[in-house]
Amino acid sequence: MKVELNEKPFLENGQHIVKISKVESGSSEHKGVPFFNCRFENDEGFVNHRFYLSEPGQPIIAELFQAVGIEGKNADTQELEGKELAIEVHERTYNDPESGTEKTIKAARHFKQVGESETSDSI
Repeated sequence: MKVELNEKPFLENGQHIVKISKVESGSSEHKGVPFFNCRFENDEGFVNHRFYLSEPGQPIIAELFQAVGIEGKNADTQELEGKELAIEVHERTYNDPESGTEKTIKAARHFKQVGESETSDSI
């Protein structure tokens, strides 16, 4: 059987220098909370991360925007595309409200300007 691969692997856990290659918006499946999803990518792979537009999500969104140099109280998420930053990839486990089962996903955290991170992975 021939298999055609059209996707990179997930980034390994740890620190990476990445570019935001895609930004999409949506709303959560369970409560309809709006979010935007960023695809963080480099030559080694990618990770997607959702940023929920809720009060608890505000500090995380502020950290992301600060890391890519976007200032102000109002910004367009499309401004994020093409921006470079340092992230830490980790696995996060949560209980799925639909099925009640435990799920583990890869996510990003600790958003920093390039140069603030201790890693030098290439893009």
